[in-house]
Amino acid sequence: MDLDMKSVFTIIFGLIIGSFLNVCIYRLPRKGSIMSPPWSYCPHCGHTLSAIDNIPVFSYIFLRGKCRYCKGKISPRYITVELLTAGLFVLTLHQYPRISSPFAVLGLATAWIFAAFLIVISFIDLEFTIIPNKIVYPGLVVGFLLAICSAVIQADIKLLLHRVLGAIFGAGVIILIAIAGKAVFRKEAMGTGDVRLMAMIGMYLGWLPHIFVTLVSAAFLGSIVGLILILVRRGKMDSVIPFGPFLSAGALLSMLYGENIWIWYRHLMGL
Repeated sequence: MDLDMKSVFTIIFGLIIGSFLNVCIYRLPRKGSIMSPPWSYCPHCGHTLSAIDNIPVFSYIFLRGKCRYCKGKISPRYITVELLTAGLFVLTLHQYPRISSPFAVLGLATAWIFAAFLIVISFIDLEFTIIPNKIVYPGLVVGFLLAICSAVIQADIKLLLHRVLGAIFGAGVIILIAIAGKAVFRKEAMGTGDVRLMAMIGMYLGWLPHIFVTLVSAAFLGSIVGLILILVRRGKMDSVIPFGPFLSAGALLSMLYGENIWIWYRHLMGL
């Protein structure tokens, strides 16, 4: 199978997974089950959606973002999550041009699982300003088990230690930032959810350079978005902006291009 066909199948797979992630994003913060009911339904009228109404992206476009039955407006989040998932899956696929070994297959699967967790966490945090433990803790456990698998396949315990150190160091840095921020600004600078999220990110990406790239990228992106919100008068200097999506974006950037960014930074600094 050539790379083009792999990309096509990856896009289809990503769209399907993105559709499932939308179920998680909608139901979990509302204390619903992702398994029951097993079918999708309109969030406005509760009508069970048919198979043709559940085709990722195409159903949203065909129905013009409205429910077929009650004409209620469907959030653009649905198509956004589906396209984002498919796009990230394809970008990750291109990091593994030759999937010819168990380690490469595991690496690709790990990247996809990691991206899926971050997408769910980010969109829930954007809407509810919470990072649910019911997502972060399973993410940590799965990341730890995948790290063990990587170490076993490569027969190298250092791979597991690298991931565990990433979790510890990532959480520790956020804790230090929270303590310093509270001392300077006299208010909470970071939530405990951000600490747990950064621990999860470290468990998947490992220690340096990824923790550094994630934090710097998140801070940069958060600053840019914050300034834009202030300029358009939708925010104030003391407005609360959830940091989870920026940590997630920084982590995804580091996962895809972290090594190259680190090399560029060291060259820039003359290190």
